[in-house]
Amino acid sequence: MVVSLLKLPFKLLALPVALAVTIAKWVGVFLTSFAGVLFYIFSGLSFVLAVLSYLMGISTGAEAIRMLVVGFVAFVLPFAAGWVIGVVDALSDSLWDFIKS
Repeated sequence: MVVSLLKLPFKLLALPVALAVTIAKWVGVFLTSFAGVLFYIFSGLSFVLAVLSYLMGISTGAEAIRMLVVGFVAFVLPFAAGWVIGVVDALSDSLWDFIKS
């Protein structure tokens, strides 16, 4: 009984933080999903452009490798953003668990 009364002020302080983190998670998921589509299209075009320009002799091997690296980085960025969203989601879940306890 005493412990729950001592936790009450901390739970009240954690409530707006949990709401803010949850809203940030939702916004992050939306932006990551939208940007992911754009980055996947860009990385696919970069890959096709690098391969075709090398095969047609328009670019050298080093230029084609640079285009492939740019395409790969653009492909990996949404996964890195998804990891950050996962960390924010875990923080949000732990805050809500603390408030519900």
